[in-house]
Amino acid sequence: MPKIFVPTIMRKHTENKATVDVPGSTVAEVFDNLIASYPMVRDLLRGKDGGLLRHINVFVNGDDIRGLDGPKTGLTDRDEVHVVPAMAGG
Repeated sequence: MPKIFVPTIMRKHTENKATVDVPGSTVAEVFDNLIASYPMVRDLLRGKDGGLLRHINVFVNGDDIRGLDGPKTGLTDRDEVHVVPAMAGG
């Protein structure tokens, strides 16, 4: 199963797990299954339209999904998905 690396801000909604193995063959499927297991992460990942929030960056094996196939990016059992909220400040 693909492994999702959960950012610190979301861990309180994943039983304080830093990584979660989630089934799915695309980034979208993995997020659907993550939300099915941990419903509270939905509002931290997706907007009201169901799309990924703009300030959430997702990397598969170090590659930004925006340069791949976005949420349709295919995954294998060995893939690592990193969820990285954008940081603001100055």
